[in-house]
Order: sequence, then structure tokens, then C-alpha cells
Amino acid sequence: MNIELSFAEKFLYHIWDGKHLHISLKTVDNKEIKVMYAGQWNTDSGPDFKFGIIQIDGEVCKGDIEIHKNTYDWINHKHQEDMNFNNVILHVVYNHNTQYPATILENGNLIPILEIKNQLSEDIKKLQDKFAGESFSRSEDFCSFFAGLDNNSIKMILVKLGLERLEKKINRFSAELYFTDFNQLFLQGLLESLGYSKNKFQMLQLSTLLPYNKLKEFKSKGLTKDQLIALWLGCSGLIEHIPATIPKEWSYKWSELYHNQSITSEYKNLEWKLFRIRPINHPVVRLLQVSDLIYKSLDDSLFNQLLNLFSFSRENFTISKFKKKLYKFFEIDWMELPENIHLGKTRIDTICINIILPLIILYARKMTYPDLESSAFQIFKDYNKLPENHITRHMNKFMQESQRKIISKKAIFQQGILKIYYDFCRNHNCIICKSRRNNLLGIDDVID
Repeated sequence: MNIELSFAEKFLYHIWDGKHLHISLKTVDNKEIKVMYAGQWNTDSGPDFKFGIIQIDGEVCKGDIEIHKNTYDWINHKHQEDMNFNNVILHVVYNHNTQYPATILENGNLIPILEIKNQLSEDIKKLQDKFAGESFSRSEDFCSFFAGLDNNSIKMILVKLGLERLEKKINRFSAELYFTDFNQLFLQGLLESLGYSKNKFQMLQLSTLLPYNKLKEFKSKGLTKDQLIALWLGCSGLIEHIPATIPKEWSYKWSELYHNQSITSEYKNLEWKLFRIRPINHPVVRLLQVSDLIYKSLDDSLFNQLLNLFSFSRENFTISKFKKKLYKFFEIDWMELPENIHLGKTRIDTICINIILPLIILYARKMTYPDLESSAFQIFKDYNKLPENHITRHMNKFMQESQRKIISKKAIFQQGILKIYYDFCRNHNCIICKSRRNNLLGIDDVID
């Protein structure tokens, strides 16, 4: 598809940056070109895009990309005399108007020319209507961690960092296990996870205010599920903050049960943060969502029930079968509880990655069950993406579209992104971050 030459050269930047080209490209001397990474637009002097990655006849090349309306513009702009252009690996032009099939660098090397006027995608007319008269501006912030990373490298790095983040969670639970047991660890992790950012600490406090072994003791003395809910709400101060989404008769029932109970005198005002909280994230709603699970487990062991999720033969295992068991594990057998406030699958997925798998791996190591440990690791590596949060959305702006697509496929990649953010980005440790990336890639650091 051709377009008229009555456009600013920077319009071609939009074409290149957005990959508005055929999938299979040919240079003027008939070499096959595949664009793996378009590069980072250069706002300084020198080539138009830095850190590009392309395949030329199957060979991967990394370097800079220069873009012109006409091939001869290279000479008009005196690039053949400028050593700053010696790292260019591809000369992209709209119209090839010289007799030579290659462009000559200052150092005498030859680079291929890609003429794009007959290799444009079908959506170029819309792009021209939108951008032909506009100057090109940097659409994403620059980050040297992601710049120049091909898809295989970013996968390799994020898998390593995702596993490191998993180990940090395992180590945290391992330290806490010194003071308690696996039943209590799961209760603590579960409630903390349901507290979200505003009430994580308060929910964790509740799990220690009424620990699992005490709840088992209360159940042996006749504790009902409604009494369990009444104790949670009353002992934590939530009894005064039941949201309007909960039927009034339930609120009255739990309040009466708490004030008339003689089971425990424990009470602590946990200073709940409820301002502008979404109804589904209200801690009362979150406690109702797991009350069925916790109450039913009190006759046996909460962690033993969790272990049953992993009782499958390796030969018949699939991630979909595991997730089906996982969602059933959290199902609420409580007809009166409205369906719209049941625990959602995406929240269960997050609990699995952040709480269940680290605990299972820790247990497998303590008990020397290598098959169980291996299964849990495999689930972690295969698990599909989790919901985005403000951190992953923030990190997305530093990536190319192809990189964002990779991150959106698996939870382990997202965990790797979170590790980058917490280790480096939030403290603006860009130099250390780049050094860490190079270390993971096996590249020696070079001081500029």
C-alpha cells in the first residue's frame, strides 16, 4: 500500500514504532527481515531508534535504526561522515531512490535498506489520517531494563526474578513457622491477602487475635458458623461497621450472638480503614467469603484440606484440573449468601500464587516430599496471568507492545515485574537495576 510523500518524516516513526508493516519484510536486495524489537526512540542526536533487534535472513542483529523518507537523505544529512551512526543495523526508507542496494556507514561497513512503501499494513490510512501532520513524541517513558530485550531474554529474566520473589515468600513463611504451625500460617496468609492494601495488617491481627487452634477449641465446645462470624466481627470492632450490603437481620443476629456469648473475652479495636472502600473489598464481606471454609475445617485440619488439592497423579495433571479443584475448595455452601459477594476466581488465583504455593513448597521441603515440591513449582510456572494492579500498569509504560503481551500471559512473569519494581523502581535505583539485568543476561557491566 502506497501513501503520498506529502508527510513529515517523523510520520514514518509512527509506522516503525507501531509495526504498521507486513509480517514478512524484504530488503531491497531481497533479504528477509523480521522486527523483534523496534527500538527506543532517541530524543538526542544520533540514529532515530536505539537498541533495536531484528533478524536478517534468520541472523539476530542488535543495534540502531535510522529512518528517512528517501534513501539519499542519508547522504544529504551527512551520516556517512558521522561515526555516531556506525551502530546502525538497518536503514528504513519510505522510497528507495539510489542505485545501491545497501547503505555505507562511516566505518565502511554496509547495512541493508528496507523500503517500506509497498510493505505497509492495511491500517496505514487510519494512521496517516491521525498522525501525518503531527510530530512524533515519545509514547512511553524510557527504561534501560527493558530497552533492547528480545522476547526470549525477557522471558528468561522474568522467570528467574519470579522464582526469586516466590523464594522470598517461602522464606517469610519459614521464619513465621518458628512461632506457629501450618494451619495458623494459612489462616494468617489468607486473611492478610483478603485485606488488600488498606486492611492487610488489620486482617492479619484478627487471625492472631482469634488463632486457628482457639477456633478449633471453640468448635469442639459447640461453636456454630454464625457464632464464628459474630466472634470475628465483635472481637475486632467490625460489629459496629457492618456495610449496608449485608441484610439488617444478619447484623442484628451477629450483634446479639456476640454480646450474649461467653466463649471469649478477647477484644481489640483494629482501626479498620473503611473510607471509600469498594463494597466487595469490605473486610466484613471478605470474612463472610471464607467463613464456610474455615468453619468446616475446624473438625479436621485446614492445611490438610489444602494438601488435598495436590493429591493428583503427575501423569494426569493439568493446570485446568488443578484450578477446578482450587475453585471448588473455596466454594461457599451457604445458600443465603448472595452470589455477587462470593469469592471471585481472580482473587482465588492471587491467593494461590501469593499464599498457597509458597506454603505448599515450604511444607514439602520440611517433610522431604520432592514430588509435591516439584508439582507446586510447576503450577507456579504454568499459572495464567493475575489481575493487573497499579504497579503492573505503571511498569507497562516502559515496555514495547510485544513485551507487554509476554507479561500478560503468565503469573510468573508478573511476579518478576513486581520484583523489579520493589527492588529497584520504587527507590529509583536504575544503575543497580541495569547491573542486575546484565548479570542475569551474563553481560559484564561497562561504565559509561
